[in-house]
Amino acid sequence: MASFTRRALQQTLLTLLETMSLDKITVKGIVDTCGISRNTFYYHYEDIPSLLADTLETEFAKTAQSGDPLSRLLTLVAEHRRVFAHIDGSQSRELFRKRLRQAMEASLREELAQRSPSLSPAALDTLAIFFTGGYGALFIRWLEQGAQEPPAEFLTRLNAVLPLVDEAVRRASLGKQP
Repeated sequence: MASFTRRALQQTLLTLLETMSLDKITVKGIVDTCGISRNTFYYHYEDIPSLLADTLETEFAKTAQSGDPLSRLLTLVAEHRRVFAHIDGSQSRELFRKRLRQAMEASLREELAQRSPSLSPAALDTLAIFFTGGYGALFIRWLEQGAQEPPAEFLTRLNAVLPLVDEAVRRASLGKQP
């Protein structure tokens, strides 16, 4: 039952974020929409930022389960761009950006390891951090500009970087500097 309630609170938060900034969402608004008591909310979460952190963790974890995790992560945020733009425009911006960077880095590590299992741990670390910075900067700029570019076009533009990733992996696998 506890996980059901937590998931219901997370879904309520995501639903409210479709139409309003995180800074305008209140515990009262969440519990009224969700149909639970304030005590139930506080049994599961300390405050809205802790609910947000758990929600981001849950949503980002879904993208890392199989296949192409980076593409799924970017697609998730792109498909729900209003939600993530509302989060990024709030006082919880740094929490969101930190979780996004962590999820991107984990996805890129997995992608790089799949592309070249022979990469040394140091090369894998260097490439994952480097490309996380690039993808993250492009992604944050897209959000800051109001996510106006259609998600499919944005993802196509991001995927144009893949030849650079492949070349860096190839060079690192050969022992050359990435």
